[in-house]
Amino acid sequence: MNYSFETKEGILVVTVKVKRATVEISGQLKNDLVSRIDDGSNRIVVDLSQTNFVDSSFLGVLVAGLKKATINNGDLKISGLQESVQALFELTRLYRIFDIFDNKEDAIKSF
Repeated sequence: MNYSFETKEGILVVTVKVKRATVEISGQLKNDLVSRIDDGSNRIVVDLSQTNFVDSSFLGVLVAGLKKATINNGDLKISGLQESVQALFELTRLYRIFDIFDNKEDAIKSF
């Protein structure tokens, strides 16, 4: 599996387990994430520590997840950005809408 879900301290943690997060996983991840939000998991951390590239479709999944979580009175936070992914978040200015943490433990504590 290219990603996994686990719950820690009431927070849904999504761990992306691929170096390149692209359209190949985006569709299924979006469906799974929206389904979990619909089931009540509105506080989410996406751990990208294993990922060194993301494409626009994957960024779209993150934005859609944030929007859905926010509508349900929650939040979606990002952790573990590698330098190349961090640069993309800065280029696209997504760092302005996401809370970004060095590791998932800090992101979980921030809730």
